[in-house]
Amino acid sequence: MQHSPLSYLNGNYIPFSELKLPVYDLGIVQGATVTERLRTFQQIPFLVAEHLARLCTSLAAIGLNASLADSLDAVIEKLVNANARLLAEGEELAVVLFVTAGHLIGDSNGLANTSTPSVCAYTTPLSNMKYQTGYKNGVHVIVSSIRQIPAECISPQIKMRSRLHWYLADQEVRSQDPDAMAILLDQSGQLTETSSGNLFVVKDGNLFTPPKEFTLLGISQDYVIKLGNEMGITTAHTALLPEDLLNCDEAFLSSSTYCILPVTRFNSQIIGNGQPGEVTRRMITRWEKCVGTKFTNPPDIRHL
Repeated sequence: MQHSPLSYLNGNYIPFSELKLPVYDLGIVQGATVTERLRTFQQIPFLVAEHLARLCTSLAAIGLNASLADSLDAVIEKLVNANARLLAEGEELAVVLFVTAGHLIGDSNGLANTSTPSVCAYTTPLSNMKYQTGYKNGVHVIVSSIRQIPAECISPQIKMRSRLHWYLADQEVRSQDPDAMAILLDQSGQLTETSSGNLFVVKDGNLFTPPKEFTLLGISQDYVIKLGNEMGITTAHTALLPEDLLNCDEAFLSSSTYCILPVTRFNSQIIGNGQPGEVTRRMITRWEKCVGTKFTNPPDIRHL
């Protein structure tokens, strides 16, 4: 009988309880790790090809062979099939993938030799209940004093585990509101993203999201744009200042974990009427219809 979820490390399937990396792995020593996180709907992995394509982009950007991702679609399928049996009623799975630059072998004046990269995959239960308050009432987003890492330093198109700046940003804003999410500005004062998702603002029925050059290109962000096109809603990538978020009609975040999460407060001020807006609610309903299941339960959201 399976008691511990199944996981994957370097070609082997092992119990999650036995999953470990040595302290000299460069994912630990330097945070040299690229990653992806996807989820299931009705215990079926969602947008796998898109997540793996982005992982390949990240691998190439840090000088690792994209072929490291070649078998991960089969790994995802096996882990989901095995671990879905352990879920409680109403739960889904989040699937986490990561690849490190390998083990550190010697160190001379900062120049390190490395071994074969470490490739890992595991799952974790994803409860629909975690975000229900946010779906119903919206979340509070606060600008942190921590800035986005400039693209000249590290490309925002690399989905990585080197995220100390996000940790510091979230710690800072949660000292003001324990439930708030941090959003970072770039060096010119434009809005970028949160630690968990991409930003959308709604103005006059249209969607606006920050420029591609300054944020991670989100898989769920692309899915929102696709849904919007189907609904006759246009989306533009454009520079957004804090006042654009404060003065918009409504706003939301997109993420593979929570899909769409309304934003109803910004820097302690109310956005719109302080409730999830109509475009946001329609977009949530459309997403739920496409995946054939509800991840929200607000009484005012109905299927189109």
